[in-house]
Amino acid sequence: MSKFLDRIVMESKEKYDAVDFSPTAKLPKLDFHFNCAGTSIGTMIPFNVFGYYLLYFYTDILGISPLTAANIIIFARVFDTFTDLMMGHFIDKSHFKAGKYRGWVLISILPQFIMFLAVFFVWPGQGDSTLQIIWCWITYGAYGALCATLGYIPQNCQTQNMTRNEGERAKAASWKGIYENISILIAATCFLPVSRFFCDITGNTTLGFLVTCLIFAIISFFAPTLSGLRFTRKYELTYEGEYRPQLLVEEAPEKKVSIWISLRDFVKCRPAILTISGIAIMFALANVRSSMAVYLFEYYFELPEMTSISLGLNISLAIVGAFLVPYIIKLFKDTARAFIIMALINGSVYGLLFLWIKFSPMEVVQESMHFGPMFFLYIGCGLFQGIYATFPMAIVPHTVDYARLRYDRNMSGFIYGIYGVMLTAGGAIGNWISGTMLSASGYVAGIVQSEATLSTILFCGMAVPALFAGVHALFQLFAGVSDKKHLQWLAEIDARDARELEAAKKALNE
Repeated sequence: MSKFLDRIVMESKEKYDAVDFSPTAKLPKLDFHFNCAGTSIGTMIPFNVFGYYLLYFYTDILGISPLTAANIIIFARVFDTFTDLMMGHFIDKSHFKAGKYRGWVLISILPQFIMFLAVFFVWPGQGDSTLQIIWCWITYGAYGALCATLGYIPQNCQTQNMTRNEGERAKAASWKGIYENISILIAATCFLPVSRFFCDITGNTTLGFLVTCLIFAIISFFAPTLSGLRFTRKYELTYEGEYRPQLLVEEAPEKKVSIWISLRDFVKCRPAILTISGIAIMFALANVRSSMAVYLFEYYFELPEMTSISLGLNISLAIVGAFLVPYIIKLFKDTARAFIIMALINGSVYGLLFLWIKFSPMEVVQESMHFGPMFFLYIGCGLFQGIYATFPMAIVPHTVDYARLRYDRNMSGFIYGIYGVMLTAGGAIGNWISGTMLSASGYVAGIVQSEATLSTILFCGMAVPALFAGVHALFQLFAGVSDKKHLQWLAEIDARDARELEAAKKALNE
């Protein structure tokens, strides 16, 4: 028995010792997939429940006006701007016993679970009362500004730390996109039917939503996240529990930097600021598109039974699109070039669908969206959306490496902190645009909508995503990131590290 245990311990130690951080090293498949799944599923299910159904929950379940709902979503996230920045700064400075990134993720699990449920909790008999509205502000704001921030940013840093291999990062982006779109599929197609099922059973609409949230919270915050933690530990800690050298950075007093210096350096880093700013546009696009999907099928097409079917097939093709990303990169021979082209194609397809619907008689549109040509083009949009939305996960790590080259320090936490700011800000702005435009058009929940309201729903659901995709392509065009440049950056970093190590050895010998 003792020999058996010794063999297990030795095999485990060998796995730790075998970790390779060179630019050509490949990740073990099990580690790779657990990290991608843990990061994606644990974060994107709640994010997309909010994206698809939070505005609808506020307007049609609580009875809050669209303008008030939009303001809750946008202003409740103001503090997220500060907390994401602080979180990124603290990650770069902190060292937990459980790991530089794992420690933060462990802390985040329980608060995320509780606050996700709190967002959909309704005080008995309150509905659209002042108390309920205040509760909505506090819970949604706290979830984004504190709870989600604690987990999302360090999880992305984990992936950055696990590999420097461009091919592995492209594969990680692809598989993260696949797992994220599986999460979107679960959120978009299952949340509303399950909530309606529990609403019918309980006879209470708000209780039905809350029970559904409990189920989704269990899926989101336990199995994938906790499983992934086991496999990312060895990339942060040695077998003895000591920090990996690349994470244990002891700064000399003259090298210590404040959060304001990090912010200044980020603003001066063109690849990072343009790439990350573009992500805000992408998530605004995604949230306008997703938040308007229910309204499109409920009110514009008058086909509520097609909502889950259309979204399910649309997102299923997005999963296929995410899988195709490494092949798209090979086709265009550069990650950034492929990203720009796919953003333009994605916007063009949405624009074409908008024009087709806009200038067709309503009876033709309704017939076509019921398993007709427009329906198939709508679900086909998912393929290009899935490809386009996956690329940031391949591009952002390049900008982190450039920042390390330029400023000679690890800024991964801070850059992913800004990434979190852009993600949540973009999502909030997208929902705010939807709510504000609905309010301006005269939308009232549960009635036959006016022509102005219907036109607004179509414009938000189709034309706005098309315009945003075009703007995003311009941002990425001027970012100046390419695979060829990235390889040069890595070579320069390695050469500088080698020189500094040699100088340190020489000083020690003298």
